Amino acid sequence: MKKSIVAMVAAFAAVVVCKGAIDAGELAELALKDAVADATSSLSAAAKIPSKEPVAVLPFADGGAGAAGLLKNALVAAGKTCVEGKEDPAWSEILKEIAWDERREDILDPDTLDKFGKLKSARYLMYGCVRRVASSERYVLVELELHVSSISTKEHVWGGTFVRRHFAPGAEPDGALDIPADVRLALVDGVKAKVADSLAKSAKLGSVGKVAILPIAGDVDQYAEGLFRDVLSKSSVTPVNLDVTTRAEARFAVREGGGKGDAIAYGVLRDLSAKVVETKPAGEKTCAATMELQLWIEKADTREIVWSDTVQFVTEFKTGARGWWDSLCAAVPFFADHPSAIVWLPLAVLLGLIVLFKFFKATTRVR
Repeated sequence: MKKSIVAMVAAFAAVVVCKGAIDAGELAELALKDAVADATSSLSAAAKIPSKEPVAVLPFADGGAGAAGLLKNALVAAGKTCVEGKEDPAWSEILKEIAWDERREDILDPDTLDKFGKLKSARYLMYGCVRRVASSERYVLVELELHVSSISTKEHVWGGTFVRRHFAPGAEPDGALDIPADVRLALVDGVKAKVADSLAKSAKLGSVGKVAILPIAGDVDQYAEGLFRDVLSKSSVTPVNLDVTTRAEARFAVREGGGKGDAIAYGVLRDLSAKVVETKPAGEKTCAATMELQLWIEKADTREIVWSDTVQFVTEFKTGARGWWDSLCAAVPFFADHPSAIVWLPLAVLLGLIVLFKFFKATTRVR
């Protein structure tokens, strides 16, 4: 990081990280802000930093002005007193004397802290570094290491490493489905009812609050996932969307905290089909529709499977002829492509019969 976290990510991987055109730098900023939010919560509980004692934020060794600004806000939000060290005449002179290197960018030695003893405004010093920035086509990760030391006593009074990872959104569903509407209508209520009944019978789900939903393997444009999400939203658990696509990504996201959930839901679509089981002479067809789902919910921290079920729903529905016209077209497909034939064909037959009658009458006349 020379000028900012965003610059580091751009240098590491100058790519668009998802189909939704979310830039890596934007994800990095979100990850950094979340890491600072975690630091804020930790600072709020840091009793060794008295709320009235002034704390100055030391610039990052590699010039992360953006991160330093967020940390000043974090101190104030945590109920601490933040002061601008640069307003002290001794501030600039001390910074010139510091020999920054890889070993001194995180923990300042007592001799260096002695130099800050010349400051009149600050009693505590916050310092740290961006320990790691990583990015790929699926995520950006920021690891922030922070410390606070007492200038007078040289005591290290607070510190922590705060890691946040932001995933890029996956591909959005197209919306249009190849699954016929009559098949969906026949299956949707029955499948949802079976899943809901199975979830309600699971005693182990009582320990689960939020569930991260993963895409269902073999799903058609996220249709089965949508049905599963509908059922979960009405159950005792709350589904959350983490923009993750694999169990490994979900485990990382949940482990990093931030209220992202404590369990992972995933599954496989084994069957979604319909076949004709009977066709009547009038054209009415009876079809059997089948949907089979294997679904799991596992605890993210222990990987215990707290719910698992294979749900299969089979039902019949009718399609085909509706009324005399559909029955006629089923019996004589010619009418489906030539509907006007319903008028001219009978007339043609009638005319032919008249001509034929006259012909026979003429040939059988008594001479």
